[in-house]
Parts: sequence; C-alpha cells; structure tokens
Amino acid sequence: MHSRKSKSITGKRNQVGNDVAKVIKPQKTRRIIRRFHHLINKRESICLFLCLTEKLDEANEKKNDAIVRASTKGNTEQSKSYEDGKSQVFNEAMETQLLRLHSLIKKEAKLKDSSKITVMYALLGYVMSQIDKLGGLETYQIASQNGQLNGRGGDTSKLLEKWIKPLLADHPGATALEIGSLSSENHISRCGLFKHVVRIDLEKHEGVTKQDFMERPLPENENDKFDLISCSLVLNFVKNHKDRGLMCHRMIKFLRPQGYVFIVLPQACVTHSRYCNESLLQKLLASLGLTMLHSHQSNKLYYCLYQWQMVLSPKGPPKRIRVSDGPGLNNFGITL
Repeated sequence: MHSRKSKSITGKRNQVGNDVAKVIKPQKTRRIIRRFHHLINKRESICLFLCLTEKLDEANEKKNDAIVRASTKGNTEQSKSYEDGKSQVFNEAMETQLLRLHSLIKKEAKLKDSSKITVMYALLGYVMSQIDKLGGLETYQIASQNGQLNGRGGDTSKLLEKWIKPLLADHPGATALEIGSLSSENHISRCGLFKHVVRIDLEKHEGVTKQDFMERPLPENENDKFDLISCSLVLNFVKNHKDRGLMCHRMIKFLRPQGYVFIVLPQACVTHSRYCNESLLQKLLASLGLTMLHSHQSNKLYYCLYQWQMVLSPKGPPKRIRVSDGPGLNNFGITL
C-alpha cells in the first residue's frame, strides 16, 4: 500500500487520474528491472520444462496463476508444491536453485520423474510470488519510466537524435514507430525530425497506445511503413532467442526502403553473454539486410543504429552458438 504523501524523484507528487502513482526511488530502478528480467526468464525456462503450452501474459499475473493452477489439476502433490513455493517470502535455497536452473534442467530433463516435476512446481510458485511481490509489469514500467527521467541521465533516444539528425536532414515528412514507448515527451517526439511518431507499448500511457508489436497488423502499403523504428530496451525483455529473432524479422516488414532501426540493449547482452556479442549481433542483422551505421557502449547500455539497405548477407546460424563461456554469464541471444 503506497502512501498518498508519496513523492516522485523530483520531489513532487505524481498524479494519475484520482490516484497517486507509485513512486520508485532512483537507486532502486535498475535493481527492479534486472530482478524482473531474471524472474521472467527463469519462469519461461521452468514452463518449458513442465510443458506448459498455454502462453503466459506478463501483463496479467492473475491469468498466469490460473494457467499454472489448471496444469496441476488432479495432481495433489504438484498443486501443494506450487502453493508451498508461492508461500515463500524470500528463500535462499530457492534463489540458489534459480541461479543453477540451466544446469538443473539439463540434468533433470533426462529423468523427468514425478519428484523432479514437483520440485519445478515449487520453484515456479516461488518465482510467481516474487513477481507478485515486485508488483508485476506495472512496477517494471514505472521503474523504466523513472530511468528515463533527466535526473537519471535522460532517455535513450537522446543519442538517437544526434545520429539520425544528419541522415534525415533532406527527408521532410519522415515517420517513426517507437516500440516499448514509455513517454510522449522524449527526444524522439520533441526533436522535430518526424512528421508523425507512433508510440506503442504493452501498457497504455499518456500519448502511448497499448499494443503488442508482434500483434500489430502488417502494413498494407508503403504509407503504413516507417522511416525509423526505435526498439529501446525491448528485445532483452522478449522471452527467448527465437522470439527475439521473429521480432527482428517483423521489424523489417514495417520499414520503408533505406529506413533505420535503432536498438538499445543492456550492455551485458553483448559483453557478458554466452550466446551474443557485438560481432555476432551485427552478422545476424546483416542477414536481414541491415547495415550498422553507429554503435556506442555506456557503462550500462549498448546503442546501435542500422539502416535497411536490402543487401542480404549469408543467413546466420539456425541454432544458438556459444561465443563465450565462464561463470556469471547470461543467456541472452537471438536466433533468426
């Protein structure tokens, strides 16, 4: 329960309708975002192991809970394990198991006996409780919005404006699609380079339409396409490497010839991943006809701007390839 006296990071009360918006202190935003990504990725792995075929929805945790409960129907042991996991506030042993989940699943996949399945249901219940404790997608969105405020270093499209301005100098009437938009007041919207900016996100905000990009109707003609697609801190939020590849394929369908794609990822996705680095990312996108024009790494983020030149390079590998190994690496990757 949040106090009505809560203040934003600027010291002002933040109103949404008649309610006071949730406020997250700046020092907590990155921790919340990382924790949320960690839990969503672990939940996806557990659901794959348990063969839960119905797709979970990050925007509706009540629905997700109902899906999991339905999968345990008729099995008292699995149902009890799931409830036991959900009852945990914070459990060091379960946190350790989540960190070792990749190797645990690899080992147990060969056996997959009933006792191992109940353990996974307990872990799944624990993950669900932790997501609920964080506040679900709503809290993740607020943390992301706070991270874009000027007091937090500004939004990621500030660098985009610098890169794209000379490229669009002789292109009046350009349009842009911003996937995962969190604000209608960012640099993309205020730079004056675009005649029209379409902003979409999984949740509705002021000036932002609620829409899943993967469900957006495909363009019927060139007028429905865009000169720029901005995909800032979105690909890393997509569930798995195959779906990230599908998203990259789909972005091309919304681009006009010689259009641009701006991508921002957590730096660790290209510097600390088993399955991705900048070189591999560049090769994968080149197979879609995208040529990298600019890239930049800050302390926390990786930025890149590509142009669709429709000159395809050889297709990337059909399966994930390991480009690095060692303790503490993440499993971010893209498969086209």
